[in-house]
Amino acid sequence: MGNNLKLAEFDPQNDRSLRMLWREVKRHPAYRVLKSPGDFLIGLAPRAWRLATQTFRQLPTTVIVGAQKAGTTQLYAYLVKHPRCFEAANKEVSYFSKHAQRSVAWYRSRFPLSYQVNRKRGHVMEASPSYLPTPSALRQMQQVLPKARMVALLRDPVSRAFSHYQHRKTRHLESRGFAECVEEELRANEFPPELGVCLDPNAAPMLGYVARGYYALQLELLLKLYPRVRVLIMDSSSLFKDTAAACNRVFDYMGLESFDVEPTKIFNRGDYREVIDPAVAERLREHYRPYDALLCDLLGQEFGWMGQVAVPTSQAA
Repeated sequence: MGNNLKLAEFDPQNDRSLRMLWREVKRHPAYRVLKSPGDFLIGLAPRAWRLATQTFRQLPTTVIVGAQKAGTTQLYAYLVKHPRCFEAANKEVSYFSKHAQRSVAWYRSRFPLSYQVNRKRGHVMEASPSYLPTPSALRQMQQVLPKARMVALLRDPVSRAFSHYQHRKTRHLESRGFAECVEEELRANEFPPELGVCLDPNAAPMLGYVARGYYALQLELLLKLYPRVRVLIMDSSSLFKDTAAACNRVFDYMGLESFDVEPTKIFNRGDYREVIDPAVAERLREHYRPYDALLCDLLGQEFGWMGQVAVPTSQAA
């Protein structure tokens, strides 16, 4: 199975060892293949009920659009604890990026009944980090959800790229080394550091390890589609530094009263044994500088990672 947990390290009496082993099993492609039919059958009746009642359901009022590996799961998990926040049938509906061929009725069916939301004057949440780097998704979302609020979490793009790589590698979806992946993407250089790239109606999605960190190019389109007052942009480091404060910042932005969020864990925390090569980290850091400069110009603010020399750790969520 290519298990990263060595037998010499495995202690069946150790809960952490068991959790790590179970995590490795769940990441294996064979597990996902065997699990999918069961999940489909178990969810058949609820899906049918939701589709039958889709007319009476409420579309999202707030969408966490990204970035991937920037803490969107953590933010979403604690936001929906608020008594006036309602969650989707699953966190990442990914309708506009991965299921756009489906009907809006299908999309609406993924959310709660309107009467449940209205009686609490509530908000309906969705979090799909594949939206931000996908121009076509942002455009379609604006058509379906023109008055929704957007939340974008931005993470140090170097750490984000390495975490994205590790996410795929531990799930046996990537066999190349990180340095090779980076060099191949940089050689292709599909997205120059110039505003306007995503404004082209045929703009390609930025889904690569490196390209997902071109935040300025992605946010430029988002800010063309939605008024600035409806787009909240946050540095993900603030979320991990003080989750409760970050959540209450979002609640205030949504027009909700503050809520005593009590963080109990870090979601999707990476448990990686591979450490990023400092030379690769610095190569990426230099590559991102013009994109970071565009981000500062676009938003009129700097972010915590700017000015760093290298990435000190690989233990990224």
